[in-house]
Amino acid sequence: MIKIRMFFIILVISFPFLASFETYQSNHRSLALYQSPEGILFKSYSSMWDQKKLIDLYHKLLQNKHGEELKLLRVVEIKGTTLDGSLSKGSYDPLNKTITLYQGNKYTNPSNYQETLSHEYGHHFAYYYFPSHHFPLSKWQKMRGLDLVELRWDAFWNYQNKYHANYPQEIFADDYVLLYGATRQVDTEDIETNEAFYLRTEHENQQIPNVLENSELHYLLEKKTGIEIDKSRLLHLPKFNDYKNEILSFHITAKKDIAYRLNLSLKDSSGLINKHESYRIHINEPQSLLTFDLNKITNENLSKYDLISASIDVVDLNTSIGMQTQEWFIKPEDI
Repeated sequence: MIKIRMFFIILVISFPFLASFETYQSNHRSLALYQSPEGILFKSYSSMWDQKKLIDLYHKLLQNKHGEELKLLRVVEIKGTTLDGSLSKGSYDPLNKTITLYQGNKYTNPSNYQETLSHEYGHHFAYYYFPSHHFPLSKWQKMRGLDLVELRWDAFWNYQNKYHANYPQEIFADDYVLLYGATRQVDTEDIETNEAFYLRTEHENQQIPNVLENSELHYLLEKKTGIEIDKSRLLHLPKFNDYKNEILSFHITAKKDIAYRLNLSLKDSSGLINKHESYRIHINEPQSLLTFDLNKITNENLSKYDLISASIDVVDLNTSIGMQTQEWFIKPEDI
């Protein structure tokens, strides 16, 4: 019985590395190569990617904060096709320390892979500094405040894309993107077209605690890696404050260059729903309170509605990092 249990433990620990053998091998010859000063081999299997683009991709990689772990990354490869017909743009092989980027025939500019490259490098970062992060009860999982029951711990033997956001490996990689990944500025003209909100950099799992607010985790990461987190990128979720005299207010991070979008829904007794949006951009003067006058936004008598629901979308214009709050519900009759 003890031998069987030991065998199972070894199998579970070894499985991620055994599984990685299946994805690393390629039957195609590379069309372009570049080796970085650190020894990372950049390989292209797409006719749309030449050596110049591989060099540009290398510089995109360097925009992600990194330490000694960078030297252990072996290969970054571009494949022209998809991964098994999926929409995935990237994967990481922990055994061979290889990042593979897919759909290179479609995405032909290195900037197209900025967030994907950050995410996949986040896996490399995670396995170097926190190799047990994909196991329950790891120090990272506890400090991150993740519920064991709500996560999926079977990615290596029962992977299902519908659970992607709930695998601890993917949560850590997205944490890396937000805390250490390359950033980009947002054009203010994209605010009212909604492009800035749709293309923002956000955590895939919006149901777990906001990593940008977790100062204890930040301390753990900095202590373990020796890499400081840029405090200017930290951003708190807006918190509902009050609804009074048709004024809706939220507590927010007192930062400049932040754009907010109010998503408002009004539901009457017949089930009819009217939707409205309103924007605020705090450019020069940081404020700690965000307010919306619903009368001015809707031009309606709100007392005729049975239910008001609201949520806030946020995007930092300096980093493109953003998030969406939960939905709040207000019954005008109770006010």
